[in-house]
Amino acid sequence: MIDPWLLAAGLQLGLGAAAPIGPVNVEIVRRTLGHGRPAGIRLGLGAVSVDVACAAAVSLGLRPLAHSGALLAVLAVMGAAVLAWLGVMSLRAARARFRGGGDPVGASSSVGRHYRTGLLMTATNPMTLAFWFAAVPGTVAQLTDEPARDLPLVCAGVGAGALAWVLAFTSVVAWLGRRRPRWLFIAADAAGGLILLAFAGVVVWRFAAPVL
Repeated sequence: MIDPWLLAAGLQLGLGAAAPIGPVNVEIVRRTLGHGRPAGIRLGLGAVSVDVACAAAVSLGLRPLAHSGALLAVLAVMGAAVLAWLGVMSLRAARARFRGGGDPVGASSSVGRHYRTGLLMTATNPMTLAFWFAAVPGTVAQLTDEPARDLPLVCAGVGAGALAWVLAFTSVVAWLGRRRPRWLFIAADAAGGLILLAFAGVVVWRFAAPVL
C-alpha cells in the first residue's frame, strides 16, 4: 500500500530542490522569456530527467558514487565549463538585443537543444549527486524504518514535485513576460549571464579551495 505521507515528503523534497534560485532556474527564465514557455518546460524536463535517473540509481543502491572524489572533481570542472559557456552566450545575447538584433544563439536553437541543455546543466552539477545520494536517503531513513523499501516511493514524489515546479514556474514567467518588452529580454539575458558566470565561479572555488 502506498503511504501518502512518504509521497508527500517526496513532493516537498522535490519542490525544495527545484525551487531555490540556481543555474537551471536562471536559464529557465531566460529561455521562457526569449523563446516561449515550451522552451522553458523542455529545459526543465531535461533537469527532471536527470533527477529521475539519479532516483533510479539511488533505489538500486549506487550511493557510493556520491563519495567518489574523482567523479565529483570531473563533474565540477564540466559543470563550471557549462555554466561559464551559457553565461557568455547570455551576455552575447544581451549585447545583440541591445544593438537591435535578436538572440544570436537562440535563433538557431532546435526543440531538442533546450532539453539537452537541461540534461547537461543538471548532470554536471556536483550538488545533484550530493542531494540525491546523501540528502534524500538520509531524510528517508528518518521517515521510515524500512528506507530500502520506501526510498523509490519518496524518489517518485521528488520527481513529481520537481516537475510541478517546472510547470508552475514557467507559467508565472510566461505570464510576467506576456507583453514581451525589449528591455525585459535585455535584462534577463544580462542578469542571467552574470549569475551563471557567478555560479561557475562558486563551483570552481568550492572544489578548488580545499586543494589551495
